Amino acid sequence: MTPVKSLLFAAACAVALGQTASAAPEHNNAHGYGKFEFALIGDVAYAPSDFWKLDNVIAEINANRKLKWVLHAGDIKNGSTLCSDEVFEDRLQRFRRFEIPFVLTPGDNEWTDCHRANNGSYQPLERLAKLREMFYPVPGQTLGEKTMTVETQAADPSYPEFVENTRWMEQHVMFATVHIVGSNNGLAPFAARTPADDEEVARRIEAARAWISETFAKAEAEDARGVLLLFQANPGFELAKGSAGRRGFEEILADMEAEAIKFKKPVVFAHGDSHYYRVDKPMMGSISKRRIENATRVETFGADDVHWLRVVVDPNSADVFSVHQEIVEKNLEQHPLP
Repeated sequence: MTPVKSLLFAAACAVALGQTASAAPEHNNAHGYGKFEFALIGDVAYAPSDFWKLDNVIAEINANRKLKWVLHAGDIKNGSTLCSDEVFEDRLQRFRRFEIPFVLTPGDNEWTDCHRANNGSYQPLERLAKLREMFYPVPGQTLGEKTMTVETQAADPSYPEFVENTRWMEQHVMFATVHIVGSNNGLAPFAARTPADDEEVARRIEAARAWISETFAKAEAEDARGVLLLFQANPGFELAKGSAGRRGFEEILADMEAEAIKFKKPVVFAHGDSHYYRVDKPMMGSISKRRIENATRVETFGADDVHWLRVVVDPNSADVFSVHQEIVEKNLEQHPLP
């Protein structure tokens, strides 16, 4: 992963998402269709030198009483540091300082890439098991000082290990996390790779596809006004089908495309990975060759740019989602001397 160390200030106040149709009419029953907000972060905290920046983000989010929860798009450390239990415990305790529910989807830095010597030469599947044990101790319950009950794919006997794939509905808007990671979704080669590593990728892709399908089916059945999927990897929305950058993601991208087209209402694909804040519409229909206008990608701030996004959700608006960048002014300054 190559960090892009520039901030995107194209949307000074807010970026509207979704379709450009006229505003949706007010629902006859206002109960269950109320406006709300949440925080979106990712690719943080990368190293001890940035802990003070994360502290500032946590303080700002905790001070905002309008926020429902915090979503973290994965990569809780950088790709060149240890994947030890101690590092995991450090991040866990930091995330537990959020006063509202905290939802994490795993990134490649915390398990897939842990085979690297500077990461401790761990076996990735062992680190994945430890990650699940530590960060998802109670299946169906989030982290944070205040927790939230969510659905988990682990409740499905066909996918009992996937505690990290979660789903919940708020005010007739559907949210779900899906375990999709960088390094070609775990397919990147490494010296000690075994058939078990390949099998894990195949099974995780199968689980992700099932979870995405079920999420949209449930959204349709419950007349959801919008859907947001959170995952870590930048899957290469803009890249040509069959290109190397889309290896490990092709089947999932095809499913996302088909579901967004079928759903017709606003869909957000939120991820981290590239360290480049952006809100855009990169998805092109493979058959129509036209842009899928109801599908929006939101990428978080990350790595050196330690800020957060405030997402406003209004089920009674045509766009449903709007994104506001929250620049942490203290994080633009040099770290104060002790």
